[in-house]
Amino acid sequence: MSKPSMFSKHYKKEIKKRRRKIVLLIIVPIIGLTIFLITDFNALINTGISMKKGITSVLLNKPKDKESSAVKVEKTPPVVKPQSNTEKSKALQAESDLKAAAALKNEIFVVTLSDGQKISIEFTVKAAEKNIKGVTDDKNISYDISPSKKSIVIQSKNNQDLLYVDVNKISKDITKKAHESSKGEMFPKDGLLKNHTNYLWSITPKFIDEDNIAYVSELPWINDKGVQYIWKVNLKSNVHMQVKPASGKSITFKNNTPKGLEAFIDGNVVYVTSTGEAIE
Repeated sequence: MSKPSMFSKHYKKEIKKRRRKIVLLIIVPIIGLTIFLITDFNALINTGISMKKGITSVLLNKPKDKESSAVKVEKTPPVVKPQSNTEKSKALQAESDLKAAAALKNEIFVVTLSDGQKISIEFTVKAAEKNIKGVTDDKNISYDISPSKKSIVIQSKNNQDLLYVDVNKISKDITKKAHESSKGEMFPKDGLLKNHTNYLWSITPKFIDEDNIAYVSELPWINDKGVQYIWKVNLKSNVHMQVKPASGKSITFKNNTPKGLEAFIDGNVVYVTSTGEAIE
C-alpha cells in the first residue's frame, strides 16, 4: 500500500482512508484467529470428553484379575483320574454284589405244628434255586437244616413231634407214634408222655445226610433211669430204628463229617452213620 503524497490536495482524505485500511488489515485477521481458536478449543474439549467416556467405559467393563481367574477356574472341567486295575476290579465287584443282592429274594413259608404252633420258615430264592435259611421263632422248638439246605426238620418241645419240610413247601410228620416192646406190647407216644411228663421220646433231631435224621430218645426202655439212646428215621421209608451201640446219660449232636454225624456221649465221641451204626 503506497503512501499518499503530502502535496496532494486530497492528502488528508487519503491518509484517513489509508488508516482505515490498515486497521481493517489488523482487526480482520485478529477476529478470524479468535473465531478459529474458539472453534478448535470446543472441539478439543468435546474430544477430551469423548476420550474420557471411552476410557471410563473400558475400565468399567474390564473384569478384575481375581474375578476373571475365578471364572476360568469354574469353567475348567474337572480332571478325571484314570482308575487303576485294582480300583476297576473293586468297582466291578461292587456292581456284581449289588446285582446279586437285587437278584436274591426271601420268602416265608408258614407251617403249623401238631401242637398248634405256627412256624415261619425262611427261604432264600436266587434265580430258580431255593435254599432254607432258618426259622423266625425257635422259642418252643428245636430244628436242623439239611447239609444241602433243601430241607428242615422241626421238633416241638411241647409234644416232641417231628415235622419234615422241604424247599418245595412239602411237609410230613415223621414222628414215631408208638413203640412196640420185645414182648409185642404197644406204647403210644401221647399216652406215655401223659403219664411220664419228663420222658424223652424224640428230641434234638439232626440230619445224618439228606435221607436220614438222628434224634435222642429214652426208648426202648420205659423207666426212671434216664438213660438216653440214639435213634434214626429214614425219610424215604419212614422206618425208625435204634442206633447201636450208643447210650449214655447225656447225648449231644455236633457236626456232619465224612465218617458220619458227630455225637458226644458222656464226653466220648462217636459217629452215627446212615446205616444206623455208632462208630468211633
